[in-house]
Amino acid sequence: MSIRVVIADDHPASLVGMEQAVSALPDVVVAGAVRESSELVDVLCREVVDVVLTDFSMPGGEHGDGIAMLQLLRRRFPQVRLAVVTGIESPQLLRSTLDVGVVALVSKADDFSHIGDAVRSAYDHAVYLSPRVAELVAQDDAPEASGGHGGLSKREGEVVRMLAEGLSIVEIGLRVGRSRKTISAQKLAAMKKLGLKTDADIFRYAIDSGLVRATEASRAVHADQDQP
Repeated sequence: MSIRVVIADDHPASLVGMEQAVSALPDVVVAGAVRESSELVDVLCREVVDVVLTDFSMPGGEHGDGIAMLQLLRRRFPQVRLAVVTGIESPQLLRSTLDVGVVALVSKADDFSHIGDAVRSAYDHAVYLSPRVAELVAQDDAPEASGGHGGLSKREGEVVRMLAEGLSIVEIGLRVGRSRKTISAQKLAAMKKLGLKTDADIFRYAIDSGLVRATEASRAVHADQDQP
């Protein structure tokens, strides 16, 4: 009996690569390939699916992405096993992903050959971590000792939270009584520790880790977009 897999990734090249890797497996059938969460839910509603193989960051669909999307999939389709392919470098976010019910995690830094093992492990309800993910998750042994959010210091966590709430570097400096240079350095240090590369990654991390509510970050994003 074949394992039926739906693949989801908003990057065309990654989607093609994952589809090729899965199609090469003799005991696996690709039941669908989609580029956002709305399409993914539609396929799951009409097809018999054993495993969802999805990117973590996949904006654009009405069901969002990241932790929120994975939680929705677990609620609506509890019989479907979840495998995630991701570029996330934050140990805490990877741990959170496992905590919501994902059973297989593959880093985009690892070879695509791990996708086959991830799909089969997910189908068997067995945890699978690719080498890079296993290395990062092992670092998440005691985050509370260094601030409680992915190893951030208290001040770094404050900067990330206020950035996600929509404050600028200058505004944060005025609020906490530190220089613009210091705030910028703390922002960069936090992003390095968390494996974040853009301000959008900061918003997503702050929501997924509970630093801010989704509504607060959404208001901050819209306020930023409204500025000339």
